[in-house]
Amino acid sequence: MLETSKDLLNIMLGSAVLIVALMFSWLLYQTARTIKGLNDTMQVVQDLVKNIDEGVKNFKSKAGNVAAFFTVILKSAQTILAAINKKTSSTKKQK
Repeated sequence: MLETSKDLLNIMLGSAVLIVALMFSWLLYQTARTIKGLNDTMQVVQDLVKNIDEGVKNFKSKAGNVAAFFTVILKSAQTILAAINKKTSSTKKQK
């Protein structure tokens, strides 16, 4: 099988190429796993930001509705207070 030193050299070169190919494959696999992990993390962050954005929009719409109702309630309260003041002033004048 090993008749000359050239045969041994060819076996050693073949082994070295195989080891380099295995190391390159392992490095490529680890790089792909790292990129997939980053992609998953970015997806979670995007979902979180999307949920926060929806919450802020929801809060803004509800706050706008509350402000509109607050304005109506405030105007009604002013009208009621004016009517009460008018009623009390007329009863004081009658006495």
